[in-house]
Amino acid sequence: MRSARARAFHIPLVALLIAMVGILELLPKPRAPWGMSIDLVAVPVLIAFFLLGTRYALAVSIGMLVILSFIGGGSYIGATMKFTATLPMFLMPALLLYTPFFSSSKSPRAYAKLPKYLAAVALAIMVRCLAMIALNYYWAVPLFLGMPIEKAIEMFFFGSIWGFIWFVSSMNIVQGIVDAAASWIIVFGAKLHEKLPKLS
Repeated sequence: MRSARARAFHIPLVALLIAMVGILELLPKPRAPWGMSIDLVAVPVLIAFFLLGTRYALAVSIGMLVILSFIGGGSYIGATMKFTATLPMFLMPALLLYTPFFSSSKSPRAYAKLPKYLAAVALAIMVRCLAMIALNYYWAVPLFLGMPIEKAIEMFFFGSIWGFIWFVSSMNIVQGIVDAAASWIIVFGAKLHEKLPKLS
C-alpha cells in the first residue's frame, strides 16, 4: 500500500519538476563576473534523482530536452548539449551507489552525507567535461558556427586545441558545480528529503 501511494505521487512530482525546467529557462540568467551565463534548468533533474531515483531523473531530463528544444536559446543543438551534459551528473552518482564506496544503501538519499556526494560530483564533472569536449569538437561547434572545427579553433579558441579544451572544461566545471550545489542545498540542506515520504 505504501509503495502504491508513493508511485501515485511520482507522476505529479515529475510533472512539477519538468514544469520547473521551463520556468527556469524563461527566467533571466545570472552572469558570472567573467561573462558566463549560469542556468539552473538541470537542477530539477538532480532533485528528481535525490527524491525519486535514476529512472525519474532520466524522465525529467528527457522532459528538459523537449522543452529546451522549443524554448531554449540554442534550439535543438543547445538542448541536446544540455541533456548530454546533465546525464553524467546523476548517472555517475547512481553507478557509485553500487560500488564498495557505499555499504548497503542504494538510495540516492545516501548523498545527504556531503563527503560521499563531493566524491561523486568530482567524478560526474570529469565525465561531463570529457563528453562535452568530444561532442563540441565533433558536432556542436562545427554545426553551430557553420565551419570546420579547425577554423573555429583558430578563430575563437586562441588557435590551440588546448585553448578549446580549457574553454569547454571550465564552462562545464562551473555549471556542474552550480547544478550539484543548488540541488543538494534544496533537497538536503533545506531538509526537503525529510519533509517528503521516501519515494526512491
